[in-house]
Amino acid sequence: AAAAAAAAAAAAAVAAAKMSMGMVSGLVGGAVKSHISGTIAGMRQQRADQQSAVDWEDYNYPPWINVLHYHLGDVEDPAARSAVQWSHVNYIMCCATFALNVLGCTALAAGGVQWKGLHMVYAIFNLIIYAIVGMYSFYNGYKGLATQNGRMTTNYIGLQSLFLVFMFAASIASGANYNGWANIGKASDSEKMSGFWVAWTYTEASLWTVDFAVGAGALYKVVTSRKDAYGSRGGGA
Repeated sequence: AAAAAAAAAAAAAVAAAKMSMGMVSGLVGGAVKSHISGTIAGMRQQRADQQSAVDWEDYNYPPWINVLHYHLGDVEDPAARSAVQWSHVNYIMCCATFALNVLGCTALAAGGVQWKGLHMVYAIFNLIIYAIVGMYSFYNGYKGLATQNGRMTTNYIGLQSLFLVFMFAASIASGANYNGWANIGKASDSEKMSGFWVAWTYTEASLWTVDFAVGAGALYKVVTSRKDAYGSRGGGA
């Protein structure tokens, strides 16, 4: 009888211990879930507050056209703000290089260089296309970093990567309306405007090379400063 009583007491003790462990486990699990939920809610609220603090309908960019909102101060994180600034500078530089490409082709066409009249038309279309698509890309990077929107930041990264391939190709190309490093020999052998064409090739090739370097820096800064769910620095979606 005493042994049976002892066994029953032991069984009751084990059952009580298991119940206590289950309660502790449940409490710990609930606390962890509550903490995670609270953290996610806080991140979402922070993002919502940041979005509401910016008047995205204050269309002020580009100047005189005013179809988008852009203000560098909207980006609170210093690293992200620097990334947006680099991206903006790269966009402006590339637009300027495309515009100078139009001027160069116009000058060569006026000087009688073969096919440069047609190449001038190509250059104009390229300027218009990049001005629009490049602005879309830059805006995605800017707003994506400002609001921690992973989809928009990823759009910028994809488009900027394609632009970098183009900038590198343009810096060495010798054909159509582009005057890269490989065009120096062709320009020096030209019967018309050879001196101008060589000088212009050095200028344009140098500009595309600098554009590529700045664009690569901008891409690196955006990738390393993003804080959305896809970023290396963590953060909310």
